[in-house]
Amino acid sequence: MNDEKKGMLAAGIAYTIFGLSYLFSKMALGVAEPMILLLARFSVTLIVLNLLVATRVLKLNLKGKNLMGPILLGILQPSLYFVLENYGLKYTTTSFTGLMSSVSPVLITIVGALTLRERPNAKQWLCIAVSVMGVLLVSMGTNSGENTVLGILCLLGSYATGAFYAVLVRKFSKVFSAFELTYVMFTLGFVFFAVLTFAQYGTGAVGAVAEACTDGKFILSVLYLGGLSSVGAYMLANYSIARLTVARASIFNCLSTVVSVLSGVIIMKDSFTWISALSCVLILSGVWGVNRFADPETIE
Repeated sequence: MNDEKKGMLAAGIAYTIFGLSYLFSKMALGVAEPMILLLARFSVTLIVLNLLVATRVLKLNLKGKNLMGPILLGILQPSLYFVLENYGLKYTTTSFTGLMSSVSPVLITIVGALTLRERPNAKQWLCIAVSVMGVLLVSMGTNSGENTVLGILCLLGSYATGAFYAVLVRKFSKVFSAFELTYVMFTLGFVFFAVLTFAQYGTGAVGAVAEACTDGKFILSVLYLGGLSSVGAYMLANYSIARLTVARASIFNCLSTVVSVLSGVIIMKDSFTWISALSCVLILSGVWGVNRFADPETIE
């Protein structure tokens, strides 16, 4: 299997895991506040990362390397990204979050045009408009009051942050392995959320985490999010971005959308009307078109 196929396989597995993470995040947020969840999640992440290093399952070689790149990634994601995403999840439905996540590849295309000078052509701009139209339609079609303006803005902010992150990963992956990038990112993320949570809750943060951990669903969610999603999926995603162009890797986010929407409808009993279905078609069609009609030099 060549590097391209390995990258595609890694992306497929990563975004399947990401798709289910929306469900587990929603479950955990039903038990604890966003900052408490983030502290618990990244505590598990840090433990798993260091166990992998201690048992020599994966190698960590940061000696003599400039860490400013991975630190910048860590500021964007998980630090800013997860604050915005968790508050977005808290104030929107799981299905809506899944639909909104389809905009991420479009945002990556825009960021790529600004930073890598990969200018979208007329067909791509049309597809971007179609995707945005789908987001507006699903927003207007929500009459249950479950999706708020704050939630929508937080989700858009998180995906914009993720777009800059994806572009930068390709640059820094030339020096750091996927595991090294993941290790520095989430170590910084743990410190960030620990400081933020203790600043907000004081010593009561420990008690809040302990209380939340008396709930079996919270424990299951944190193990999934902190171990499988933060460590496994991000490492696979970083690996895929290093071997595929940003546009090609990001299109797998559509798989994440399908998984998250289905989990929200089937398990969380989120509503899924014909408006939601039409919105999903518009968003996915726009995302597909942005990548399908890219000029050869912008994706190779």
